[in-house]
Formats: sequence, structure tokens, C-alpha cells
Amino acid sequence: MRYLKISKSGNWYFRYQIPAQHRHLFANRYELKQSLRTSNKQEAVIKSLKLELEIRTSIQTNTALIHTTKATQTAISEPKAVTPRTTSPNPFKCLEKYRESKKDLVNPKTLSMAYAKCYTVLTLLKKKGIKEIRRMEAEEARGLLGQYPVNAKKYKQFDGLKGQQLIKANKKHKMPILSPESVKDYIQKCSSFFEWCVQMEMTDINPFKGLKFRKTRKDSEAKHAYSTTDLKKLFSTEIHTQKKYKHPHYYWLPLLGALTGARLNELCQLYKQDIYQVGDIWVIRIDDKLPGQRLKNNFSRRLIPLHDKLIELGFIEYVQSVQHERIFPELKEARDGFGTAASKWFGRFKSKLGFERGYDFHSFRHTVATQFKNKDVSPVVAGEILGHSQNNLTYDRYGKQIRVTTLVHTIQRLNASYVNK
Repeated sequence: MRYLKISKSGNWYFRYQIPAQHRHLFANRYELKQSLRTSNKQEAVIKSLKLELEIRTSIQTNTALIHTTKATQTAISEPKAVTPRTTSPNPFKCLEKYRESKKDLVNPKTLSMAYAKCYTVLTLLKKKGIKEIRRMEAEEARGLLGQYPVNAKKYKQFDGLKGQQLIKANKKHKMPILSPESVKDYIQKCSSFFEWCVQMEMTDINPFKGLKFRKTRKDSEAKHAYSTTDLKKLFSTEIHTQKKYKHPHYYWLPLLGALTGARLNELCQLYKQDIYQVGDIWVIRIDDKLPGQRLKNNFSRRLIPLHDKLIELGFIEYVQSVQHERIFPELKEARDGFGTAASKWFGRFKSKLGFERGYDFHSFRHTVATQFKNKDVSPVVAGEILGHSQNNLTYDRYGKQIRVTTLVHTIQRLNASYVNK
């Protein structure tokens, strides 16, 4: 019986089980095994067929294939005929096609980041054909990424360098390198890319699939949530105590983040018509119906009831007073959406208050999720407010939106004691 198996290094192996009555023809071996010395599946199939024909001919004619007393000696010889190499597409051209195929399906920022990470890995490996990238190269990429400098393009001392040149240069400059979590993300992005390449028949395997990583922390520890003490500090400046601010989003965005759990860009891209009433309940609509609006995914499309504290502070009056179709017209659209300037401002703001890395605007989202968790809020209801998939066929495909009257009771459970009118 013939079968092929690919090794961890990416090479194909031929194995053939010899029937008991014919083993005397093969030095009493019960199985023949040999490396085909190729990573190309089609080439491996052709070689294996030739080997199988040689074995079957030996059995049919009752002629010994080899005579050997050394158990370690190769059972059968490598076929002498040379099979033409199959053309392997350039990996960078494959990556360009991948980006083109995904541009209407994936958020531009997400796609741009995935492209950049895959490009970095391909540059590190320096392979001219995508089929040359096998499991051994994937392991090599993981090791190289663990030495790769973070944000290399931002440093002048790395100008003009790329790939392994950056790693070599960083041995002198000793700039920060990618964290284990970042390395894992690079590998996962490459796995998605190669999975697409396999589907498009540009290559035969996904060498990055199933690479194992030791988990150094829980997913919930990737970003910090703000404690009640942290929230009091954030809302104790003159921006919120005296309403002294340069732009309205300085005042409203932190409040909205803390009392809705919405993503920064979801809030920055809101239009006046996204704030309306369902019955007597004021809601925020998170959607991509209007110019410039984007969603992270389809589960992000949702309604979030307004917390009483936001209404008490005058959010509805503010929205109605804005002389523009968007509620924060001072925020201009950039490559990553409307949130770029707001993100930079909040980064400076929280740093001045003493918050270190791991605390940012997205931490409000973690704060809301943590409060829901501590108050035993149903994961289904919490996921509806935060815009998360339920990872459940019944709810994701067949379940419709939860009633706003149910959501409003949950949103009111969020702590707002740290904000004074």
C-alpha cells in the first residue's frame, strides 16, 4: 500500500507496506520508506508512482529489488529521471493579489496592518517562490520575528534597511523588539494569507498553520480596565469639572466610552441622525450607512441605549445644537477613519495623568465589559451592547436583536458615580 506524508521540514516522504509473502524480495522489510526530496506535491506524486511501479514490477516478476544486510541502508534508489520543477509564484505578487481580493471584504485599516505584517515576514525569509516557504521556514520566521525591532521605520538609524538587516543592526542599537503576543499576531496573519494561497492553488500547504505558542497571559490582560479610582482621576480635570476644553470631543468622548463601551472610531464617526429615540428611549446607532462610516465586522452593527448620566449632562442638547451633520465635525477623516486625532489627544491626556502603557481609550471598553461581568450580566446581552459575536449558531444566525427595553436596564447598571454634573 502506497501513501505520501509531508514532514515538518516540508519535504514529502514515500512509504509502501510490503505484503508478508513478498518481503524476502526486499531484505525482509515490512515497509519501504524514502524521502522524495521535494516540497512540491505534484512532483512527489510522480516520483512515488515511479517507485511504486518499480516495487510492483519486482513483486510481479519475483525478482529481488535490492540485496543488503545493512538495516540502515536505503531500501530503494532515487529515480534517475529528473522531473521538471513546477513554477512557483513570487510570494510578494501573491500578497498583492491577496490584498486586492480582500479590499472590499475587510476594513482598510485591518487589511493594511495584515499586509504589512505578511510583507515583513516575506522580507525576512527572502524566498523567490511561495512554494519554497515550508514548515521549516515558518519556524525560522517565528525565531526572526522574536528579534525584530518594533516600529523600525520610525528610527533614523534603520533608514534603508529591511528584513534581516534590521535584526543585525538592532544588535548594536538595542531598540525594543516584538513581544511574544506580537510575534503570534504576525504568524496568524501569515497563516490567513497562506490559507488563501492554498485555496487559490498558488501553493500546496499552509506552513504557518498550527504553530504553537506558549500563552503568557489571559486574553483579558492584554489591555487594562479602569478602576473606579482611575475613572475618578480621568474625570477630575477641568475638562469635566469646569467644562474647559478646546474641542467638544475632549469632553464627550471619554464619557461616551465609559458609559457605552463603544469603540473610539465608532463614536468619532457618529452623525446627528445616529442619535434618536426608540419609543421613549434615546439610543446611539452604530452603523456604516453614512459617508465615511466603518464597522469592524457585521456584529458591530447595533443600538446602544443612552445612560441616564449622559442625558443628565446634556448630551442630547449638545447634539441638537451642533451646526453640522456629524456630531464631532472637528474630527476629520483620515486613513484609519475619524478617530485618528482623538486617539492621539487621549494618548497625551492619559499620559499626563500618569497612566502607563496598557491604558488607552479602548480600556473604557474593557471597563464596561468588566462591570457587566461583575454584575452577572448575561454574556448575550453584554455582547449585544459591545457588538460581539455570540459564537453560537442559534444566536448569531437565527437570533435577532435584543429589545432596546431590555438593553436599557443593563446600560443603566454601569457606574457613573465618578462624574459630577
